[in-house]
Amino acid sequence: MLKSHKYWLGLFWLVTIFILPLPLIITLAHGLSGTINQSELFASQLGSIAYVWMLFSIMVSEKPKWLDSLIGLPEMYFTHGVMGCTAILFSFIHKELLHSYGAIALTGNIALYLFIGIALYSIIFLSGWITSHFSLLGHIKKKLEKIFRYETSVWIHKLNLVATLFVFGHVILIDYIRSISSFMFWFYLYSILTACVYIYMKTIKKVLYHSGKLIGNQKLSHNITELRIHITHRASFKAGDYAFISFPEVSGMKEPHPFSIVNYNSKKRTLTFAIRNQADFTKNINHLKLGSKVIIDGSYGRLYHAVKEHESNDLILIGSGIGSVPLISLAINLQNSRPITFIRIASKEEDLIYEAELINIANKNTKFIYHSQIGRLTPEQIIKLYSKEGFYLIGGSPQMMRGTKKLLMNGGVNRAQIYGEKFNF
Repeated sequence: MLKSHKYWLGLFWLVTIFILPLPLIITLAHGLSGTINQSELFASQLGSIAYVWMLFSIMVSEKPKWLDSLIGLPEMYFTHGVMGCTAILFSFIHKELLHSYGAIALTGNIALYLFIGIALYSIIFLSGWITSHFSLLGHIKKKLEKIFRYETSVWIHKLNLVATLFVFGHVILIDYIRSISSFMFWFYLYSILTACVYIYMKTIKKVLYHSGKLIGNQKLSHNITELRIHITHRASFKAGDYAFISFPEVSGMKEPHPFSIVNYNSKKRTLTFAIRNQADFTKNINHLKLGSKVIIDGSYGRLYHAVKEHESNDLILIGSGIGSVPLISLAINLQNSRPITFIRIASKEEDLIYEAELINIANKNTKFIYHSQIGRLTPEQIIKLYSKEGFYLIGGSPQMMRGTKKLLMNGGVNRAQIYGEKFNF
């Protein structure tokens, strides 16, 4: 039996929060025991925990594929943000409890101020989870995106590496810490491992990226564009996945951005994406020329894995707007393998992309039930969808997903029967 998403997520949090910092905490306690610096143990341990969490956040930010398949990229990025912010808090307390001077104080202060500045910036520009919960921040983000472009935000976020190097220098400048050989063993080991993973991800892994060229660019509605890409070599993309794509020869589109895959034709080696034109990266989509070079990192996603974990359940898909794209992909690819009920909503009729294809599938397949409508689902409609053995996949904006999940649970659906990837990063 496949282990559930919750199992792996719980194990992930246990390891990262509690187990990873333990070697530094224990060796530091042993090394400072009975010395004149014993009174500084608590503050030093807070600093050690913060450093380990920062290192792990750096590794998570590089999107390890094996971890994505277990817990999903949205959970990884959420952990990255939570651990990073908590590490900054621990670092601030560490600074307030300890008093240092000269180069030790300088390196520590530079690192802390850099981390705080990057965190505040990232909360607005790189954290879709935060801006989706607080409308004021979302409004500020839209206004400032004209100045701070997507590529600019990516490079500002990379200053976390510079801040981490300052922390590294800060620690090795402290004589009584450097004299604890067991602590320094783990400190160097964690630092070197992180550096190796980062270098691998930025060099060797990039060689494994898929490359291709743009062979199709057409508008599906006034603000949704379909891109078709022919990739050089055959690859493996699962239904419901998404990939990070970039156009290295196009200004403003050189940094990878994630988009859901509508379909992958393995024989023709063509990838199809449906993309909403709304941000500074995507607003240039319509102007891309056929033949443009494309780099694809991925694919990523847990929707297909989630479906496999619930093979014996009735599959019920609920999608909204552009967020329904991965569900459309699943519906097309799984239409003959199991019974599917697909409910789709949109604010405007033109947002119901691929409507004709889905209606055609429903007309030919009695095990495929399809319904679309303009406007939200009502509690009465949700109640009709209730199935004790159902597994519900939802896709849409963060607000839609929260609202739909609440309606489903109010209608009697167990939380464990509902899954959706919050595609807001």
